[in-house]
Amino acid sequence: MSYPPLILPVVFTNQTHFQFQAKRDGELMMSVERSPKSEPTPDPGRRDFLKSSALAAAGGRGLDSALTRSVYAAGVEPIREGVVGCGGRGTGAAVQTLRADPNTKLVAMADAFSDHLERSHSSLIATEVADQIDVPPERRFVGFDAYKQLIDSGVDLVLLATPPHFRPEHFAACVAADKHTFVEKPVAVDGPGVRSVLATSELARQKGLMVVSGLCWRYETNMQETIKQIHDGAIGDIISMHSVRYSGGVKSTPRQPGWSEMEYQMRNWYYFTWLSGDFNTEQFVHELDKLSWVKGEYPVRVYGTGGRQARTGEEYGHIYDHFSTVYEYADGTQYYATTRHQRGCSNEFTDWVFGTEGTANLMKFTIEGKNPWRGGRRKTVMHQLEHDALYAALRKGEIINNGDYMAKSTMMGIIARMVAYTGKSLTWEQAMASEEKLGPKVYDWNADIEVPTVAVPGVTPFI
Repeated sequence: MSYPPLILPVVFTNQTHFQFQAKRDGELMMSVERSPKSEPTPDPGRRDFLKSSALAAAGGRGLDSALTRSVYAAGVEPIREGVVGCGGRGTGAAVQTLRADPNTKLVAMADAFSDHLERSHSSLIATEVADQIDVPPERRFVGFDAYKQLIDSGVDLVLLATPPHFRPEHFAACVAADKHTFVEKPVAVDGPGVRSVLATSELARQKGLMVVSGLCWRYETNMQETIKQIHDGAIGDIISMHSVRYSGGVKSTPRQPGWSEMEYQMRNWYYFTWLSGDFNTEQFVHELDKLSWVKGEYPVRVYGTGGRQARTGEEYGHIYDHFSTVYEYADGTQYYATTRHQRGCSNEFTDWVFGTEGTANLMKFTIEGKNPWRGGRRKTVMHQLEHDALYAALRKGEIINNGDYMAKSTMMGIIARMVAYTGKSLTWEQAMASEEKLGPKVYDWNADIEVPTVAVPGVTPFI
């Protein structure tokens, strides 16, 4: 359960300091520097003492969330965290979350594959946050049930970064166990999964638990200001919206001798819909979320098309390589969203919002028209900012819950896949009520797992 490993180019500046950056499909996923630290990490025993004291003060009852948060609010007690899914994104998130708060410790790791976990651990202990990492072999959990062992290992907060298929179950288990969560995007691959995440998010709200989403554009400072300008009326009433994201795609994992079908699909997870949701859900969800943020609502009807023209080999599983979708809103506004993964083509990456008094270019942070405005150049790493916000809130005794939009923006990708696979126009209500549950009945390396076939519009049914 992990993302493909990132290649991390390292630049040594002297014997005690180095920095590296990692990119995935052109996006900065991690920027790390290592240098000597003079401040020791506080002893976790102090926090255990405070918890015990609080429990005694509560008359022996289980700690409620407000009481638990008060332990963190002073800012000096360590927060014990674990990461589930130790690929490139999970490793990057682990570094970023430790950088966000010097009094956090990574104490547990879990992955379906031991090689992914060990590679991630080796990478982490070579970073600037190495002194915040304490994951001995007995807290490195491997297998389909590894997340359960991690949750029971004494962690306070869990980073969920597996392939999206597993997110609803893992998220539900974390909240049931009263754990704060960082939830990487997207959060499901089907209707039942989205409904599960919405229910779990509501339970987290009731319990006062942190739920921060990996939809990182919500935390990018220039994007926040640009969308605030739109919401404040800079372009008038919204007429239409348009997103384009064309790129060459991501690397596939070749099948190896001795792998079962389950292992092959798990290691090549991006190219199987039950694991990734298809690439428009897994990656294009960022654009779908940005424009949903702009609009402030979700569509009533969706239609579109898609297919598979360039990525036709067995190594590309059965997902599509292009989608073009129209989202219709209750007020008549339409959002046109198109994406493709085809190598050798021109790449494009734009988000536009057209209004009665102007036009906003989200990716350039500019507005033209009656109220021209120009934002600054990007100076921040949004993947870091989401973790900064998480710990800043937690240390203040406050709670962030991104659950509603992370689930519904994920459904924006899923419904586009549904209409492309089936060739049918669908309402939002139909998609949300879908009973199609993707994935095997049994998670076992030797299970008789289905080899999916490519969807055919007009033939593949909506379920």
